[in-house]
Amino acid sequence: MTLLPAPPENDFAFFISTYYQECKNRFGKIEAIAGKWEFEDLIPGLSDFDSRYICSDQMGAQDWCDMSMIVGNVHLELCKRFPQWIRILEHLPGINITWQELTGENTYYPEYKQWSFYHTSNERNHISAKTHIELRKWDLKDEYFHLKKFLTYYGPYDRNIDVPINLGRFIVKYPLHSRVMHYFNPPVQSAVSIITKGTVRGKKESFRLAQKLFPHCAIFGEMLDLVDRHYEEPSLYQEKALSFLESRMFETLKELLKEILENISLVPDAKNKTDRQLKEVLRNLQTEKNLVIFENAKFARLMKGRLFFYINAPDYFDSVYLIRNEMRRIGRNFFIVPFSIFWELKTGERIQDPSTILNELDDVLTKDEINCTLKFAQLTKLDYENKEMEIARQIIDIYDGFYSALHKITELVKKSG
Repeated sequence: MTLLPAPPENDFAFFISTYYQECKNRFGKIEAIAGKWEFEDLIPGLSDFDSRYICSDQMGAQDWCDMSMIVGNVHLELCKRFPQWIRILEHLPGINITWQELTGENTYYPEYKQWSFYHTSNERNHISAKTHIELRKWDLKDEYFHLKKFLTYYGPYDRNIDVPINLGRFIVKYPLHSRVMHYFNPPVQSAVSIITKGTVRGKKESFRLAQKLFPHCAIFGEMLDLVDRHYEEPSLYQEKALSFLESRMFETLKELLKEILENISLVPDAKNKTDRQLKEVLRNLQTEKNLVIFENAKFARLMKGRLFFYINAPDYFDSVYLIRNEMRRIGRNFFIVPFSIFWELKTGERIQDPSTILNELDDVLTKDEINCTLKFAQLTKLDYENKEMEIARQIIDIYDGFYSALHKITELVKKSG
């Protein structure tokens, strides 16, 4: 039997504390750090850390831009001081919000229930927000979130989807980690959340709950054991065994789908619909437009710092794929979707390309904000292949003006919603 790399010491607690203090010392309006999942789900050597920052309610557009660069510089410095953390430091916090946004119904995001809180300088707000989130009852927003997530992951494992980077010697274990924790666990987690009508926070917790709900499915216990042994199962890395594991996972998801269809209320006659028909119904559902704008805008707040980190990262940090990944989505998510919705709310007119109406928003945006937003739209449409670094630099140069525009329309819709 070939022995695989032994797991490193679990230093996630030290990382989280160090990261939070470094960022908070430089930007005082950061008041808490949270992360997706439970601490036990952070697998040394293989997991990154999906951090989330909660900030003072006094945050303005320029505050977010300033914070973005500060956090980007912290990433860069820690990457140089602790090269063993390149996997953990893979990206800046994706979601960054204020306390009011964490507890407001018009800014509610079901993922909040999947956060673990680690450190805070505002214990009063922390306790109040945590209590509010935990006491909030399951509703259609939660069902929509988890059904959409389940359907996003539903299907056979795509071997081209999860590029292994910044893993060092643990790259040999990534084939199993990717399948188990990145692409099998998320739909299982959403399935058990829908079935029990309560969002499940942890990944391993989801497997344990699935074991209880589906005692005849041995795969859930096997996956827990595999993760606990840091994927020390050489036979599973062989082609036939790997393909068989993939097929078992998909067959399990098929069984979960049948149970889900018995427990959803969003889709009429769900039991008689295929997964493709369910996806079509979800695409056509009328969701609250203010929530859609905020859902996209909150991910934009630290993108400038994220790109800054990527283009300045040391040679041993692989960032090209990560820049490409952002380029694929930020044009649509940060510009096309929110600005199209804002125009529809403002005028009743639906448009495909909001670039065509930006100059008509001069009653809302300054000339500089309009120009920066137009430039952002142009840059995110470019063919970025082999030009990632240069395009990212140009986006950084105009990002403050663009984000200021996005922040304005987000706040306007938030207040009216």
